[in-house]
Amino acid sequence: MIRPLFLFDIDGTLVLTGRAGVRGMNVAFEQLYGHAQALDEVPIAGRTDRAIVTEVLRAIGRDPSDAEVDRLRQAYVTHLATEIRRPASHPSHVLPGVEALLDRLQARGALPVGLLTGNFARGAAIKLGHFGLRDRFAFGAFGDDHLDRRDLVPVALAAARASGVNVRSASELIVIGDTPLDVECAHAHGARAVGVATGPYSTAELAAAGADLALHTLEDADRLLEWADEGGGSPWESNPPFPR
Repeated sequence: MIRPLFLFDIDGTLVLTGRAGVRGMNVAFEQLYGHAQALDEVPIAGRTDRAIVTEVLRAIGRDPSDAEVDRLRQAYVTHLATEIRRPASHPSHVLPGVEALLDRLQARGALPVGLLTGNFARGAAIKLGHFGLRDRFAFGAFGDDHLDRRDLVPVALAAARASGVNVRSASELIVIGDTPLDVECAHAHGARAVGVATGPYSTAELAAAGADLALHTLEDADRLLEWADEGGGSPWESNPPFPR
């Protein structure tokens, strides 16, 4: 059966991390530049880590060069690995329906599933690894090289093809995320967008942003898969593991 290619966001879609990413990045900025709570007034939801880091570096008077972003990234992922293990006052868990949905996608023929996330690649691996989800994803597009999340759809297409997926165009993609920026990202390249209200936005807000399907949680797998299959997709081939 011909089916679409699913691409998942991480934070607010697959997991909540107790704001470990924000804490880790704040510690990194304080360690490197002496600026505590550097992310306090910076919008986070749906943006790429590179965009967030670039905004903060400019705000503190630093040039967001590739070298400077890499320096911050290395400090951040080191602190993230510590922060994600700390007890937190904010929720930290796999979101409802995620593991069951991934099981069902795999049962439909060991189909590969990908990531489309604003996280730095190493940060994504740390977050998913903490919750035992890292090996669920065969490939991904990450926020290391792009300020604009919309630039990640072509990256995801290239990564899917490199891992053996026979996907012809973005019209065969379904991007699942929890923010209007996920919706905008998908539609900018002709992909379909599923909004899930397990992050900061309601189903009404996600639908108003243009989501092709808006769900309260990913527990509604029957509805999601039925809707997804109505749009067709591409055949699948075997894939190597998610890159380490």
